[in-house]
Amino acid sequence: MEHAYPLFPQPLLARFDATTKPLLLTYAPPESLPEDSLVPETYAKHWNTLIAWELDQLAIDKQAVVLWKVAIAIVDWNASIFSVPVPGIRENHPYLEPGDLLHFREVDVKGKRGTGRASEGRITSIIKREGLVNFVCPALKDHIQFYVPHVHGNPLDARGFPTFTPKDSIPLHFNVSFVTSSAPTLAMHTAINAAANVLRINRVTAQRWLFPNPQHVSAVDTTAKRLPEEWFDSGLNEEQKRAVAFASTYQFPVPYIIKGPPGTGKTRTVVELVHQILAGNPNAHILVCAPSNSATDTLALRLAKRLSRDQLLRLNDPKRTFAEVPGVLLPYCHIDSNHFALPDIDVLLNYRVLVTSCLDASLLMKARCTNTCFGILEDITLGAIHPTRQRPIQPHWTHLIVDEAAQGSEPELLIPLTVAMPFAPPDGRNVTSVGVDVPQLVLCGDPNQLGPMITSEKARVYELNVSLLERLLERPMYARFTKNGGRDVPPGLPIPFIQLNYRSHPTILMPPSAMFYDDTLQPCATVNGHVAWSGLPNPKVPFMFLGSDSEDDCIEERATWFNSGEIEHVVKTIKGLLEAFTSDPPVQAKEIGVMAPWREQVWRLRERLRAENLGMVDVGTVEDYQGREMRVIILSCVRSRTRFLEEDEKLGMGLVHERKRMNVAITRAREMLIVIGNGDVLKLDPYWRSFLQFVIRNKLYRGPELKLEMDGNYISRLESKLMSLYNEGAVDAEHEGILLAGGMAREILREGAD
Repeated sequence: MEHAYPLFPQPLLARFDATTKPLLLTYAPPESLPEDSLVPETYAKHWNTLIAWELDQLAIDKQAVVLWKVAIAIVDWNASIFSVPVPGIRENHPYLEPGDLLHFREVDVKGKRGTGRASEGRITSIIKREGLVNFVCPALKDHIQFYVPHVHGNPLDARGFPTFTPKDSIPLHFNVSFVTSSAPTLAMHTAINAAANVLRINRVTAQRWLFPNPQHVSAVDTTAKRLPEEWFDSGLNEEQKRAVAFASTYQFPVPYIIKGPPGTGKTRTVVELVHQILAGNPNAHILVCAPSNSATDTLALRLAKRLSRDQLLRLNDPKRTFAEVPGVLLPYCHIDSNHFALPDIDVLLNYRVLVTSCLDASLLMKARCTNTCFGILEDITLGAIHPTRQRPIQPHWTHLIVDEAAQGSEPELLIPLTVAMPFAPPDGRNVTSVGVDVPQLVLCGDPNQLGPMITSEKARVYELNVSLLERLLERPMYARFTKNGGRDVPPGLPIPFIQLNYRSHPTILMPPSAMFYDDTLQPCATVNGHVAWSGLPNPKVPFMFLGSDSEDDCIEERATWFNSGEIEHVVKTIKGLLEAFTSDPPVQAKEIGVMAPWREQVWRLRERLRAENLGMVDVGTVEDYQGREMRVIILSCVRSRTRFLEEDEKLGMGLVHERKRMNVAITRAREMLIVIGNGDVLKLDPYWRSFLQFVIRNKLYRGPELKLEMDGNYISRLESKLMSLYNEGAVDAEHEGILLAGGMAREILREGAD
């Protein structure tokens, strides 16, 4: 793999290396930061300190976990991939990632001593639902071949050594410890320093992306822009079309933020945007990213429907296994020596669209395939040939589009931003001119859904868990239009709101619209079916809270939790739904999703459902369901004892005092939402209290008596308008007064905000 190196003379490569030398692991980070440290002048110190704290915490968490006398199992003998059970991994304690290292020290169980033999493996994947970690370790394979007797019937390899299969039991035991991989943190560190360097030498260039102000777009007039004549996706609504039109036909100097609640088609909008850019700009080269590999694969799969293998590249880290990538995408990946790889520079630069995760964009940084590196080379070359001429620099990466941008931390997003950030000459010269593109940054996401997972409590205090998208939306440039849900955004400004929900029944939208989206969600799901069930309090409303007073329990010293009583409620509910033949069309097991905040509850639900021949029901954690939807969602809240709430909150677990996790949980259902939980525990959270008030005032509650003071907080326009129709006027005077008062208060507050 030659990458971009042949393009650069050796002195220039040495210059690059000098400016990107990693110092993160050289000095201890400070113990604290000033409250106002997130400013251009101290940008690098702020983020480098936070990611160092996070790296330290990850290392501490892993050092505290040692597995004693554990056995390993074979996953793929030819690929030297094995698995080991890790207690607590279901709840991310310890928090492990692919790329982290495992140290194995063999022990003689009978002799109660170590053998002195050790090896090191690297995590390839994590199977949380089974509590297993898969890892690759060729040295362990050699060790097994040397010390484990040959299994009769298994063939020998070319060297005459025994081979083994996943069915074979390996009679060896190990003490296992974990080491955090510093590679992701070092990639962020390099990106942070690169961004800070641009802020230092040519502040306007980077400030427009990282610290945008209203004056940066005050002179922009895009009202005359027309919608494209041809749409690749004919099902887009007017909101989506306008967002695509402005982002594809005008390159804003500040981030173009496509903000939308669940079910509004944000990813669909991103895919159309890519196609429209390609259709309208023959010189466009688009970098498309997402924080997770799963979200990145989704983008690549949708784009691959219209793009050829010569146009689209799905770039993967070489350590990613082929089994982790959807088979349809493998032809769009570059493979070298049986590993994913970066193609040579002449091939790479011909792709029109490159799709990769935010972290894997570091491959482009390492290969010097960035607008800054290309710009330096071009500027030096043209300066030597034509020293007196103006030297406009055309960026290679004309667009950077980040989907699910709210799920990644700012340092993580800085990696692709550094790839696409325009070249800024140290002398402050203007290298843009008429006909030269200014790279366009597009961020798409929902700041009210789950954000980045951060283990360091100190780093969370300084908001490492706040995404770049969320931080930008709080700046005056955007905040003036987000306070009332984007109702007053003038056409053409770089913050389109997508609010038409094509996923859910109107009732399901009422609580999240009022609590999280400033009462802006608009139901447009016209093609949904109808789920009928005799267990509903109101047969016309596919929504219910089933109160449960069954007790929660834990395993592995509170590593993870379950609630057997709620499991039985879930099974009974599913059986009732499948027997409701009046549903149109009839509900199938594969159309039902069951969600719980703890992996142990998920695992026990799966086992119980399989025992009832209901294995087709989809069961997962709330995190598993982000970005997904199901016809029916059943949410098991699990927690029944208040004395563990403080510990839950400290660990970032559960559903109480976890606003974003709650929002994801209650917005996955299309036709029916059933929540099972302990109301006396949930009502301690102000958002759950408002949710329960909605349920009670609309007679959608079943279960033990729940004492709850009623008020008019968080009453949506949808509720005021539709619930009286669903109840056929059977709303008592007190509840009608609350609905009226809540609606009036909402309008008064809105007028005051305006």
